Amino acid sequence: MGTHRSTGTSRRISKGPVIAAGVVVVLVVVVFGWSRLGADPVDPTASGSGSCVEGAAILDVTADPEIADPVRTIAARYNETHPVVRDHCAKVVVTERPSADMVAAFTSNATWNPVLGPRPALWIPISHRNIESMRVPGLIEGSPQSIASSPIVLAVPEILRHALGATQTSWADLPRLQQGSLEQIGLPGWDGLKLALPPGDTTLAVAAAVAGAVSGTDPLTEEAATSGQAISAVSGLAAAAPEAVDISAALTTLSAAAPAEASVHAVPVTQRLLAANGNATFYIPVGAAPVADYPAALMAGPWVDKTQNLIAGLFADYLRKPEQQRDLVAAGFAAPPADAVAAPPRAALDRLGKALAHPVLGVHATALLDVSASMSTTEGDLTRLANTVGALASTLNVMPPDFGLGIWTFGKNVSGDNPYEVIADTARLDDRQRDTLMGSLGSIRATSSTTDECYPALLAAYRNAVDSYAADRTNSILLVTDGPEDGSALSGEELLSAIEDAGDPATPIRVDVIVVGGAGADTLRTLSERTGGTYKVLPSSNDLEFGTAMVGALTTP
Repeated sequence: MGTHRSTGTSRRISKGPVIAAGVVVVLVVVVFGWSRLGADPVDPTASGSGSCVEGAAILDVTADPEIADPVRTIAARYNETHPVVRDHCAKVVVTERPSADMVAAFTSNATWNPVLGPRPALWIPISHRNIESMRVPGLIEGSPQSIASSPIVLAVPEILRHALGATQTSWADLPRLQQGSLEQIGLPGWDGLKLALPPGDTTLAVAAAVAGAVSGTDPLTEEAATSGQAISAVSGLAAAAPEAVDISAALTTLSAAAPAEASVHAVPVTQRLLAANGNATFYIPVGAAPVADYPAALMAGPWVDKTQNLIAGLFADYLRKPEQQRDLVAAGFAAPPADAVAAPPRAALDRLGKALAHPVLGVHATALLDVSASMSTTEGDLTRLANTVGALASTLNVMPPDFGLGIWTFGKNVSGDNPYEVIADTARLDDRQRDTLMGSLGSIRATSSTTDECYPALLAAYRNAVDSYAADRTNSILLVTDGPEDGSALSGEELLSAIEDAGDPATPIRVDVIVVGGAGADTLRTLSERTGGTYKVLPSSNDLEFGTAMVGALTTP
């Protein structure tokens, strides 16, 4: 006969079922939590319902025409996956527009031109140079990553490719060949290089490569891009470039049958575009070569909402996946660069663009030096005047031969009754002019007069500069003084008025002023501002800043 537990005693519950139940509860919680994480907006593709309850979301992509076709093909494949992003059915629509047109639109304050298509949430230009050229705060999110690449080369006929390769022609050599003759690389009977510079990124890339090569900077900096050497080199390319409305038109003028007589000998182009459309070979000059790197830029303008921004990021990642990369390679592109491509800053690119559009073939300058008694003040091991002459000699050594330089001195009665003396007229720095200037520097001495006649001397130099104006160059006067201690009858207001009367918009003369060890004068500051010059007051001539200021004034177009 069975027995029963006493009802007054607590029943003991088996641990096994309790543990099992606890495990089930934990699993339910974990699964529920995981599902909640999966639907969290941190995962941009997640959807609480798995359907497009929020409707359609269009991602507008604008790509440069060179890469638009494969991007459009990849976009169609992406759309076939029926992506759902934040409960929206995502769809990618690709519009092709030239990168230069997009840069102009993004950087202008004009109303968006509907001809360009819808404002994009994702923009794929030719290169990071385009990104920098339109760099406006708040318009681009993060650092755009490349989806493909292609070297930028010079399309040339085979005979020219062989000559350029045999002489190891560099980027820095191109301006000299453009303005000279190709006989120097073994092609008798050829004129200059005839390198066409059609508007667009490849031309800007070549300009940056040339400027970087002649200035010794890579990547190109703003300071280097505005240097006299860089501007002169790029201007030399542009001034002698044959007319070309676009790359396609320039490529059609290349001739394999009669290359020497062709109106165009070389065209900057991506290697991929040349392979697809050209019948010429190519040459890459020696030195740091530019590349088209096709960055995918996520736009952050007010027209882009969060969903479009997420789709843009997802599609940009999709473009870089192996399957899509195979499509891009099949279309003639190379893989994205292993490291991010460093583009010159916008200010440097803008300066190069200005030189391409409006070439300035160097500086045609007159140095006007104060030789009053105070310039014999000792600063460092030498006098103020000796330091000035030394800085001028050093600057002369680095000035290119197509620049012009002349030297005047001023004081009081330095040449008879004249307050100035012409040491050497301004002329192109060929060997003879350079020797003349270097020889004359040693004869410059300070006078015994404590006053000077700066204003009359400056007016005479200005009038002379107008009369001997050199076209296609920046014409300038550099005044170096430790005063002025002007004792003439010409007042500051009269000087400004007389220079205004002597000036002509067709022959502008820039006036740069360096005041060393003195107080300067408001008249000189005003004059430099009116003429687009620089005005610097420095404490000593025995200082690197003094030499740098002189180099800048005499070599900056």
